[in-house]
Amino acid sequence: MSDIACIVLGSGSAVPDPDRGNPSQCIRIHDEVLLFDCGERTTINLIKAGIDPRGVDTLFFTHLHWDHIVDFGYFVMTTWNCGRRVPLRVYGPPGTKAMVEACVFGMHRTDVEYVRRYVAALPTHVTERPLSEPPLAVEEIDVGGIVRTRYGIVTAGAVEHHQRVGTPSVGFRVETPAGVVALSGDTRPCQAMIDLARGADVLVHDTAFLDEIIEARQMWSHSGPTGAGRVAQAAGVKTLVLTHLGPYTSCATAVEMGSMYYGVRRDPSIWEAIVAAAQREFDGEVLLGRDGLVIPLPRERADPC
Repeated sequence: MSDIACIVLGSGSAVPDPDRGNPSQCIRIHDEVLLFDCGERTTINLIKAGIDPRGVDTLFFTHLHWDHIVDFGYFVMTTWNCGRRVPLRVYGPPGTKAMVEACVFGMHRTDVEYVRRYVAALPTHVTERPLSEPPLAVEEIDVGGIVRTRYGIVTAGAVEHHQRVGTPSVGFRVETPAGVVALSGDTRPCQAMIDLARGADVLVHDTAFLDEIIEARQMWSHSGPTGAGRVAQAAGVKTLVLTHLGPYTSCATAVEMGSMYYGVRRDPSIWEAIVAAAQREFDGEVLLGRDGLVIPLPRERADPC
């Protein structure tokens, strides 16, 4: 694996999909791992990518919808129980502290008490033991907030998702020694995201719905491939990664569960069509997100077709 890389851990949507986990990405900078969102399958897909979840330094939430936080409790409890020694720094928009408190010390109250007692009962000669309390340090971050990590600088920027109904959402710009990665979280195409991604080497952008669905429903909270391509072109990025993808070709049950959002089952050519729609707007490299996709840094800008 490249020494510095962006890794797509979950490339799917909020609908259960055997082919794709819920949204999550990480950026590996030498021996530092920054995690962005923690959807279903995040912990397992970190391990599949060769990353020990106990070694994740910092977790950033773009927003607090279930598909972006559902693996958080498991991630915290399993890494603590398996001997995590350094507190996980957690950053997210307003509401993050309450979510963490409710998840770890509410929903997992029994588990927390169990690990506390387990640690207390360990023989004194056991030195590589879990900490006595869940190893967490939580801070809320809003638009314009900057977090300096060991090797990177992470800036929170505005995105347009569900603010109309009171859900704070941010995207992130991550400056590394080998280049810049921008992550949109969930958003419609917007000038604020263009500004956040300006000149980035990699832009991981919400492509939750087909353009025809966006138009038919007059959606204002997500993007299609055309919108994602326009953002990438306007921002002058090198590589666009399309993510938050629907279960268009998944098993029959997943397609049926998601049919009210994504419609009927499609044949595999839908993926080529999604990429082609983005390519019509963007003259750089377009990658279709998949779980486990590794995008090394730095990137070369593709020549215009």
